[in-house]
Parts: sequence; structure tokens; C-alpha cells
Amino acid sequence: MTLVMLAATLFGGAGAANAQEAPAPAPKPAPAPKPAPAPAPAPAPAPKPAPAPKPAPAPKPASTIDRAQPGQPENIEFTRPDGSIRSAIVSVTSSYDPHKPAPVLLGFGGRDDTPENYRSYSRFSNTGAANEAIVVYPRGINNAWEGAPYATSKRGQDVDFVRQIVNELDRKFNIDRNRIYAAGMSNGGGFVMNLSCQAPDLIAGVVSVSGAFYNPVNEGCAPESVPTFVIHGQQDELTHYNGGTLHNAPYLPAPRLVHSRALRNGCAPQPVVEQKSNNVTQFGYPGCRDEAVFWRINDQGHNWHFAPDVANEAWNFLARQNKTLPGAAS
Repeated sequence: MTLVMLAATLFGGAGAANAQEAPAPAPKPAPAPKPAPAPAPAPAPAPKPAPAPKPAPAPKPASTIDRAQPGQPENIEFTRPDGSIRSAIVSVTSSYDPHKPAPVLLGFGGRDDTPENYRSYSRFSNTGAANEAIVVYPRGINNAWEGAPYATSKRGQDVDFVRQIVNELDRKFNIDRNRIYAAGMSNGGGFVMNLSCQAPDLIAGVVSVSGAFYNPVNEGCAPESVPTFVIHGQQDELTHYNGGTLHNAPYLPAPRLVHSRALRNGCAPQPVVEQKSNNVTQFGYPGCRDEAVFWRINDQGHNWHFAPDVANEAWNFLARQNKTLPGAAS
């Protein structure tokens, strides 16, 4: 055997045997590691509490009515819805009893009259009102009342002021809302007629002395009626008994105004005429739902009359009026 053959035998045969052996299996790949769980989110910080709201400022009082005390007249201020300030003298009777409802008398002076002046010459302090009632003397804007051509107030503005006064009185005192009365002189006398026209729900009776009855004093009225007492001098040189024009504006004759009010009050159209002391002619309308009385003072002019004593006559008329007793005094 040659060396070549021997080498082939020795080495070639082993290689062939090795070539016939099965290859070793490939190792299985290691499984992929499971993903690590996502870390839990950190808790959100607790929200900071909102700061507590500041307390709202206390509303300004609508008036200084708490200053009013029995037996001492006091100037009271009233804050109007537009922020303006108005005022009135409030005189609470010294015999005020909080357990007994008190009537209210509102007094209105003429043009350029201050409440102080009207309070002085009207002399309601010498009448039964001083012992029974809360008497209030409001101050007009520029000392005038709505309805007159020279007044700053527009229709309804002073009426609304009167309502505020009564509501503030009711907050402080025990008032009788069925016995709210109004009396006035000249421009104030015209205004109380205007007041009873616009606010008959509020007013239980009115007295007008030497009134200036500018239109629309008796027009566009609410449907209710109000007991009415009108006093006018036949010789009135300013607001003439038979009407006229003043400040370039017409005003009604006193008899015509009273007659129209009597019809509104459900009275018979023809008054009963009676002569009284102090040269007074009384025109009393019968059959009324609410009283209507007219006094013509035959020899007097534009005055708050002392003979007859109109303050006492006015209070005597008003004190018997009560909204719960319609027609009781007619």
C-alpha cells in the first residue's frame, strides 16, 4: 500500500465518518425578558385651597331713621336709588307706644319753603297730631314739589320718595299703614293732590290749602279714591280761585278740581252748601264712597289760614279716615 493510499485510509475515512454525523442542534434563543412594569405615576399634589372670599361690604343703610326718637324732631337722611341724599324732619310723638300702631302725617310746604319753615307756620304741633302721630316734613328738591312747572322733580319722583319715607318709618316704628295722611300748602297743596292721584294705595286722606293745581294733578290717576279736603281763599291773589296761568303754565280752578275728585270718590254731583263761622262756605258732597269736602274762605287770600284754624280742621278731618273703613266718615 502506498503512502498515499495509507494516508487516505487514515485521514480520509475519518473525515467521511465525521461528515456523516448529524449536526449539533442550534441552541434555542433565550426568551426575551418581559418588559419591566411602568412605574406608578407619582400622586398629584393636593390642590391648594382657594382663598376664602372676602366678606361683601355691608350695604349702606337706606336712611338714618334709627336716629329718630320719640319727643325730639330729627333731620333724617334718605339714600335714593341713584345714590343721591334727600332728607325730612321726623317728629315722633312723645306718647309713642311701640305696641300701638301710630298714624303718620306728611306735611309739604310751598315753593321755596323749607321743612323747618313749614313745620313752624303749619302749627301741627298744636293739634292732636302732636299727641297721636308721627309727623314728617319732607324736603323738596330745590324746595319744590313735582307737578309745578318750576320743579326739578319729574312725575313720580317725589311720590317714590314719599314711599321710601313710609317704608323706612315702618322699619323703625310701629306705624298704622291704613292711616297715612298728607297735607300741604300752595305747591305742597298741589302735590298732595298729585300724591293721592298716583298713590291712593298708600294715602288714606289728604288736605290741600291754597293749592296750586297744575296739570296733570288730576290726570292718569290710579283707580282707587282718597278722602279729600280742599281749602282755598276766594281772594287768593297767587293761585286764583277760578284758575289761571302762572309760570307760563295753566292751573285748575279749585272748584273744578274738587268736583272732579268728588266724582272719583263716588259722591253725588251736587254738593250741600253750608255757611260756617270765619266766613267759610262749605261744599260737602253727599253719598260718597270716600269723603270730598271743599271750604271756600270768602275774604282771604293765599294763606295757611289761622281763622279758621286749618291745622286743627285738617287733623280733625284726617284722623277719622282709615283705609280699612271706606266711606265710614262720609
